[in-house]
Amino acid sequence: MDSITSLAQFNGLLKDYMRSYNTSVHSSIGTTPLGGYQQTRSAIRMQKSRQWLEECFLNRITRKVGKDSTVSIDRVSYDVPMQFISSKVEIRFLPDDMSSAFSLYEGEHYSIRPTDKNENCRTKRNNTPSIDYSRIVGEA
Repeated sequence: MDSITSLAQFNGLLKDYMRSYNTSVHSSIGTTPLGGYQQTRSAIRMQKSRQWLEECFLNRITRKVGKDSTVSIDRVSYDVPMQFISSKVEIRFLPDDMSSAFSLYEGEHYSIRPTDKNENCRTKRNNTPSIDYSRIVGEA
């Protein structure tokens, strides 16, 4: 390492090493790494689409949707569609770009947005009570 005097020299040595490594037979695989790649190249699957590939790298979290149709991510509340109240949903997002976040349910994308608390408190919801009062026994 002390004999290397420039980045160009280092890059040349690295290039030579990689060429030697990839063209030498490895006992564990019985061939050269380059030969192994060429033999299995036809088995490599291509991505379904660019959008599918980008979604593979999104963060994924599961959250239960509250009765006010919101989920919390990093102490910030986000609105989700009302049909998911009391359900668990998978949220996909980039941590530094929550504007592109969405919930995924049965292959469908549903956008989410930061909660406007004033608007949310005025939204009418069709919630059924969680307690079935007709089944309570012993009422006077």
